[in-house]
Amino acid sequence: MLSPNDASMCDILKAAFMGGGFPVDGNVSWDILSRELAVQTVAALPTDVVLGNPAVPASIKKQWENTAWVHAVRWEQILYAQDELVRLMADNGIPMAVLKGTAAAMYYPVPRYRSMGDIDFLVREEDYRKAFELLRDHGYALAEPEDSEDYHYAVEKDGIVFELHRRLAKLPKDAARNFLMEQVHAGLAHAERRRLEGYGFPVLPWLPNGLVLLQHIRQHLRDGLGLRQIIDWMMYVDRELDDGKYPLFREALRQTRLEPLALHATRMCQMYLGLREEGISWCASARQETCRALMEYIMEQGNFGRKVGQEGKGLKALNRHKSGMHLLAWMQKQGRRHWKAAHKHPFLRHFAFLHELGWYLSWLLRRKNPFRALASDIRDSRRRRRMFRRLMS
Repeated sequence: MLSPNDASMCDILKAAFMGGGFPVDGNVSWDILSRELAVQTVAALPTDVVLGNPAVPASIKKQWENTAWVHAVRWEQILYAQDELVRLMADNGIPMAVLKGTAAAMYYPVPRYRSMGDIDFLVREEDYRKAFELLRDHGYALAEPEDSEDYHYAVEKDGIVFELHRRLAKLPKDAARNFLMEQVHAGLAHAERRRLEGYGFPVLPWLPNGLVLLQHIRQHLRDGLGLRQIIDWMMYVDRELDDGKYPLFREALRQTRLEPLALHATRMCQMYLGLREEGISWCASARQETCRALMEYIMEQGNFGRKVGQEGKGLKALNRHKSGMHLLAWMQKQGRRHWKAAHKHPFLRHFAFLHELGWYLSWLLRRKNPFRALASDIRDSRRRRRMFRRLMS
């Protein structure tokens, strides 16, 4: 069950996207509401609802005006930097498509209110290295170890990070991945030109663009999912995926094993965020208890798990892994990254999992009733993993 503050956040977002009023009474804590919206990276979305309501105190309106101004500045920076990137690629004959970012914001009622981060874009495999060298030659500095994950380069220019992709992030090596990337690269060959506030940019056609937005949710589901990714999907569904077009989308969902997530995320948006039900009945088979569990999980996590903090690190680790061996392998990887002694003495790398295990045990023993807390973590992680299985099977 959602807390009163979470329910208020849903109500104000519903009013922002789907119209209608937002009840302003003594039960609304504006400080808590604005803080929660910020943690979910959706702080500016209700700006027009707040500013247009005569019952909202002037001090609160001023706060939202400042938030909207910050978003507007960032929005202009992103559009300008993206335009420079698009021109650079076009001038050198490299086809590209923007992923997420403006390719999601274009579905919003007020695109500039969507919080913007990095600029992600996709190029063909054969253009991947050429595009990276072109960026480097034009003042884009490497922001992460070179191609550290074997699917992207991260570069930075003028305070903005650009992620150059040859494929989507963190996909398992299976038939579903192959089908998804076939769809995405076929879409790249037929990229469409869109415009926002005078700037043009290429995006994938509607079907692969939707797969990218949904895959982004799946990518971050175990690590900590926020409302921004969910709202990106909701706005896409509202504009692109009614009952008439869904049959065209359904086969792609099945091939990529994204159908359960699509059904439940969409139905959840109808239950809590005001997504219209008329014309979008294809998600009616979703289990309401799973939708409720997903919404509660999102509210607990915040964008990329920001609300969890250090105190939730142990539970987050338990959530992520399907078996004890999988968890041990993850602890080994994390230990090799974090244990400074293992950097100096290579033989310690074989025991790097002990560093992470020691951290968790020391943290656990500082908690009140540590063994009860451990039992609670295990119980909660089992419940979360059941939800993950329903969404990702």
